[in-house]
Amino acid sequence: MTIHLNYQNLFSYLISAGICQKDDLDYLKFDVNQSKNFYWVIDIPQKQEKLFVKQTPDYKSLEHDVRISKEWKLYNFLQSHKDLDYVSSFTPEVLHFDDSSSILIYKCPNDYITLQSSYENQTILPIALAELVGTTLAKLHSQTMSSQKCYTFLTELEECKLNYQLPYPDYLSDYLISRIEPESLKKTQAVSWRFLGIFQQSEAVREIVTELVLNHRYCCLTHNNIQFQKIFIPRHWEKLVTEIQDSDQSLIKIVDWEACSWGDPACDLGKAILGYFLFWLNSMIVHPAIEVKKSIQLATIPLEVVRPSIVAMTKAYINTYPKVLEDYPEFLKRVVQFAGLGLIYQLLTEFQLQPEMALSHQGLYFFIATQFLCKPEKFLSI
Repeated sequence: MTIHLNYQNLFSYLISAGICQKDDLDYLKFDVNQSKNFYWVIDIPQKQEKLFVKQTPDYKSLEHDVRISKEWKLYNFLQSHKDLDYVSSFTPEVLHFDDSSSILIYKCPNDYITLQSSYENQTILPIALAELVGTTLAKLHSQTMSSQKCYTFLTELEECKLNYQLPYPDYLSDYLISRIEPESLKKTQAVSWRFLGIFQQSEAVREIVTELVLNHRYCCLTHNNIQFQKIFIPRHWEKLVTEIQDSDQSLIKIVDWEACSWGDPACDLGKAILGYFLFWLNSMIVHPAIEVKKSIQLATIPLEVVRPSIVAMTKAYINTYPKVLEDYPEFLKRVVQFAGLGLIYQLLTEFQLQPEMALSHQGLYFFIATQFLCKPEKFLSI
């Protein structure tokens, strides 16, 4: 029987699945900042664990959605191949998979926090933290690039080659069907759709996105949706970072691998550095009466503040995996362009979840995304 999880029956499901005991209910706490429909993050303090519960939305239009199943298969694959132990070490520990109801449950240590929350609690951005993420991504890509088993496994997974097509115009309708929840569409203001028209009418952006999609590299295992809230680090990472430099275990945990594929490493690094650009963008004063260039000048977090972290992450990646520039000469250009594509994804997600915020952001975000996509050389020197 298919089970549809919600806040009312979630705890009883965890008990029936043997994940929790009744006594645990007095201690379980939802992480409200990360939990949403079909995705819950739960703290279990007495076990020093953090649970992640995911379910594929039960929509008729998503009958063939295999994202949850694909993620579970990836975790199983990595666990069963010793030559990929390092990559496996920064994926979470799977506790339960319910194929009939498309439910996946995994955990992380409770002393791990998201990279996003770590930065929010600091007045400066630690360079060592940016370097740690850059090094981790470089090891992910370099160690899987030579793995024939990984290549064979990923290319056999359904939908493994579709990750970069969005929002390529020919597939825009598929994007909206598969990524934006029907209930959200009903609530979204009609004016929100203007952005889609802006994208369609911008010939330069459409051409670059089309080229980026059609000519991206198939190189290695890629996460494809790197975001700061999906990267977990130990709360006291500073004390541990020197100890793991030569270790075969990762200090970082990365969750939500449902969009993984045999893909382009520039996508992961591009979306990672986008996290720093978002700190800059989201600190700007945005108003219809204020020109975009004026908003940039009024940013409370200047580009100069995030630039060192962007540079440090990129250099750490290249220093760890220098051969990437030899094998992929246009790598850094693609990194910037994938950051631009990621910014468009960010805006489309906001239209789904926070349409009013998206309306205020669309002019600024699209302007910066256009710069990333069409003039990446401007940002290569930062």
